[in-house]
Amino acid sequence: MTIDYQKLTKDFKPGDAVQKFMPGDPGGLSPFVGRVTSVHVGIGCMDVQWPFGVERVQPDEVVRVNPALVRFLPPTLDQTYNSYDVAKGRQAGPKLWRTVELPAGFHRDLAILWARKASEVGAYDHLWRKYASQGADDDAIKDEVGKFYLVARNLIDFRIQQAVTKTAAYWVAQNRQYRVTQEELDTRKPFCPKCGTKMRRTTYKMEKGAKHRLWACPKDLFLVKQEHFLGPDGSAVEW
Repeated sequence: MTIDYQKLTKDFKPGDAVQKFMPGDPGGLSPFVGRVTSVHVGIGCMDVQWPFGVERVQPDEVVRVNPALVRFLPPTLDQTYNSYDVAKGRQAGPKLWRTVELPAGFHRDLAILWARKASEVGAYDHLWRKYASQGADDDAIKDEVGKFYLVARNLIDFRIQQAVTKTAAYWVAQNRQYRVTQEELDTRKPFCPKCGTKMRRTTYKMEKGAKHRLWACPKDLFLVKQEHFLGPDGSAVEW
């Protein structure tokens, strides 16, 4: 299946808070949040300001998140605010992270290592060699690295748990997979992930005569393949 990056890019806008999706090792979602700074629909990509710099990404590499999530993440990695933000008093998880015990650049370096797909052990080894010589406590370094990677692995499960409060199917992973709510699963009637309108069954004839069952939104013609719907627990949906 060919991914229409131009179409997916239209789901994002400047200012959106996003996290990076990274399957495998280290896996999960980034334990830090970035901010979309520009969207390039014509070439199907966008620019995201991460704590360590701007990166051009494709839309299936990230997921849009609620900015309130930053209260669980290291305060020094909060990229959800811009120069026009008025909520200056808000802080992210000040009691959850060792932002006082460890040097100011520690979490930024940790985020860079995660983004480069460093293993947890590899990240610890690199940071110990750099910061232990500056007086950082070994236990603090080990604890913070472990916590950072644990958060990354658990954030996808956190998004799954949010499904019970959703009112329409929503995109959760690459390859345009969507989780439906419990109500949608029980009624066998998904709602459009784009606009929330109740979708309808349809059949689409592909090349070589093969037919695929699709769900279509009557309002904006948004299409989802049957096999791309997942249940609230991530299992395949059989309707």
